[in-house]
Amino acid sequence: MTDEQFRQLCNTFGFAPSRALREMLDAATKQAVLAEREACAKECEELRPSKPEYDQRFYDGCTFSAYAIRARKEKT
Repeated sequence: MTDEQFRQLCNTFGFAPSRALREMLDAATKQAVLAEREACAKECEELRPSKPEYDQRFYDGCTFSAYAIRARKEKT
């Protein structure tokens, strides 16, 4: 979120812009992003076939996708 977007958000809801409010909003946003990524990774894992020998490529694709989604949290 840009500084201008933050100021507009504060004005919309009647809050005075402050560093503490910005930090709290940034922390909450980060937690929401991490929770969404974990939910997506779990969904990929649940899509994997129960027996990988039936379709190894699909199983590997789901496994890799879950791994890649979780690895993104290391980059943020």
